[in-house]
Amino acid sequence: MMQCFSKRISENPVLFLLFRSLMSTWAIMRMGYFSPMNVIGIFLFLMVCMFYQRTDSLKVSAAFGRYERRLYGFFALLFAAMYLCGSYPELIYDLDNALFQAGILAVCFIGLYFLFFSGLLILTHYAGYISVSCHSGREEILSRLPIAAFILCVLCRIPFLLYSYPGIMTPDSINQFEQVLGMQSFSNHHPWLHTMTISLFYHIGTMFASTTGGAFVFYTVFQICFLAFAVAYMIHILAKYLKSVPLLVGILCFYALMPYHNVMAICIWKDVMFGGTALIFSASLFDLQKQQGEKIGFGTKCAETDFRGQRLSLILYIISGFLMCLYRTNGWYAFLISFPFLMVVFRKKKKIMYSVHFLLLLAVLLVKGPVMRHYCVSQPDFAEAISIPLQQIGRVIATGQPLTNEEEAMIAQVIDISHVTELYRENISDNMKELVRAGDPEYLTEHKVDYLKLWLTLGLKYPKVYFDAYVQQTKGFFAPTVIYEVAEADGVVPNETGLFREYIIGGKLFVKVREILLKLQNIVPIYGAFWSMASLFWGILIFLCITLGASHGGRARDAVSVESKRKGVFVQLEVAAPWIPNIAVIGTLLLATPVATEFRYAYNLACCIPLYLGIMLHYRTVAGNNLRVS
Repeated sequence: MMQCFSKRISENPVLFLLFRSLMSTWAIMRMGYFSPMNVIGIFLFLMVCMFYQRTDSLKVSAAFGRYERRLYGFFALLFAAMYLCGSYPELIYDLDNALFQAGILAVCFIGLYFLFFSGLLILTHYAGYISVSCHSGREEILSRLPIAAFILCVLCRIPFLLYSYPGIMTPDSINQFEQVLGMQSFSNHHPWLHTMTISLFYHIGTMFASTTGGAFVFYTVFQICFLAFAVAYMIHILAKYLKSVPLLVGILCFYALMPYHNVMAICIWKDVMFGGTALIFSASLFDLQKQQGEKIGFGTKCAETDFRGQRLSLILYIISGFLMCLYRTNGWYAFLISFPFLMVVFRKKKKIMYSVHFLLLLAVLLVKGPVMRHYCVSQPDFAEAISIPLQQIGRVIATGQPLTNEEEAMIAQVIDISHVTELYRENISDNMKELVRAGDPEYLTEHKVDYLKLWLTLGLKYPKVYFDAYVQQTKGFFAPTVIYEVAEADGVVPNETGLFREYIIGGKLFVKVREILLKLQNIVPIYGAFWSMASLFWGILIFLCITLGASHGGRARDAVSVESKRKGVFVQLEVAAPWIPNIAVIGTLLLATPVATEFRYAYNLACCIPLYLGIMLHYRTVAGNNLRVS
């Protein structure tokens, strides 16, 4: 009966429209805590109906074939799943019956799927209307934009630096500076290469400045200039393919005026330098991939097809790849994940690019091995790598789940169980890691296999507890409903290095303006989404989805041979190449993040999302031109 009912709905356009509108309205009202008796629901239902009527007309256009609908269906399912995973407790907060809970979650999932699917269709449609063509006389402006970008980014950071001179220093920053001064032994817990970068510019500063702060600010200025260069280079690359002055100026304004970019530029964190490195790597990867002289996706060739004409991109690709592997531990893992895909992407230039990648791997391994051993650099302990398993076992104990005597004895061998309930925090693993370090971490390291079996056994016994622990530990990266502070760090924490904050500029007006700029994300819709790691992650996935759809070439590509489909897979992989490293970074965070809501961990997304917007518009423009020609 149910199958017959669903078939009848799908075959009747009016019933299908009403069904989708009802499911989506129901989901939206549930997520927004609207009462079903609220009259706004009627108007919302009518607006959703109109929205679906519009997207239904797009489905039959020449731009959307079977491949595009399947692609958008997959991403719509992914977005609906991520949204529900991060917010399902709030959706069923007032329901005790398991059947009702399951029903509400099913309604929300279906409604969100239809909403996201249609949203992708409408975004793709309107992306084609954004002009990225170059008007006559604009070429000179395009050539000067990278220099303007560098200068403007530096100028916008200066007031923030003078307010927080010589930079924003948290306990992590002070720990690295103490290593620079020899107050602590070298450790790769905070990437050693980043510590050495700080050391280099600090010691250069000591040649010119008589105070600790005056010497340290040399590094802060370097970091500001490095990030500004990353933006300038990215705009240089996009200008080659977009040639739209208004769009590139808008992108420049995002980097120069967005408050968290100005704050991050003076925060002494590895994540900030990593964000700039990821931007350079992704932009140079896109440029090299486009300049292979191949038909990328749908028949476009760049005028310059020789790698000899792309020395800048190749050099920056090598340098940024090296730094990406060593400025963050998960950057190294992300590069390893990306490595086989990059081999496929550059398969037609393997003589050059295979050598580049293998030499890059060799250089990183040389630093991580012999060089660090020579300087007696200690590596992060095992507890640092198992944040999520520790949180899952901690939640089992904290929620009072029954344990066998053997299980309890094994856990007690490593940590003091009596403190778990008090110290467990669902969104940060620091307390659980400290319990391990205060217990017997060597025993845990020596009996990894036994504790792996314990972790799996408890997971099979308490899957919901494990799931809840995982979601609470990671949801900041994929669930856009999570609210947290961004760029709230300020000043220099108390320390014994001689560093302290100096107010070169200040005053109530500056303080108030800065405070307002950092609070607007909690007030202004759309703008606030740029302050969410999850929303930024969704954004780059949306751009990837639309780009893949554009590179496929529309309905005309649906009926192709098996051989053409095989080649199409390689084409899609080439088009997706610039996304792979940053998605891999988020993937590693979802496996081992210590904190669920630390914006700096995903700062690479905020750095790279304008690049992905530009790439998407480039492919959409070419696809639209090809479609009009055909």
